[in-house]
Amino acid sequence: MIVILFGMLSDEQRELVEQIFKNNQRKFRSISFHIVKSKEAAEDVVSTAFIKIMDNIEKISALPCPKITAFCVTIVKNASLDVLRQAQKNVPVDDWDRIADENFADDTVFDADVYVLREAIDQLAPDDRRLLYLRHTMEMGYKEIGKLFSISEETARKRGQRLLEKLRRLCEGG
Repeated sequence: MIVILFGMLSDEQRELVEQIFKNNQRKFRSISFHIVKSKEAAEDVVSTAFIKIMDNIEKISALPCPKITAFCVTIVKNASLDVLRQAQKNVPVDDWDRIADENFADDTVFDADVYVLREAIDQLAPDDRRLLYLRHTMEMGYKEIGKLFSISEETARKRGQRLLEKLRRLCEGG
């Protein structure tokens, strides 16, 4: 797709995209990594950002030089935030199996079979499912989860404890 878009650009536009890429690739990866916290996701974001840059090359080429980088940084930041939002929205059913199979040790559902646990998870609010997914599948700490939900670490921890208690009640039929 990038090749097709690149081929559709004029020589001037191609040179501008190449210049933006050459001069800012590391910066864009760094900005994205800071947001998404994953090298692979940051690479994907930068690729997506360059597609968006090519889509908007007419607007970009009309900007004064100092604003070009700022515009492109905004594209990278927005693409990174889109990745985070998408990750928060989606809790794939396949991952629920891993949630159910986790060793929940001291603080979660013990005697629920997988079917009952899945039914209980389906009854949870989307934010609760996300928290459960991030904590037990992605193995994120409460500090990281708190940042994603814009809450304190202690609030995330307490919410996680209450969520596990709620799951226990749902699994027990209460």
